[in-house]
Amino acid sequence: MAVPRQIALLQGAKFTSARVREGWTHYHVVGVARTADGWAVELAASCDVARRLVVPARELKDRVEWAPGWTPLSKRP
Repeated sequence: MAVPRQIALLQGAKFTSARVREGWTHYHVVGVARTADGWAVELAASCDVARRLVVPARELKDRVEWAPGWTPLSKRP
């Protein structure tokens, strides 16, 4: 099965977490994978690529948890 266009466009995308995860808040997409429940996105911390997270792609749409791009600390609520 081919990767849907919306999922394929995530490759290299940048996101800011609303909370500290694995010691960091700024991440970029390094991979996508098909799971039983949909698509999973592998994120690497921008300052420490050894720190990785795997989250469902649908979680990145939640603007309470994730913001697109890298948001400066001063602009966060």
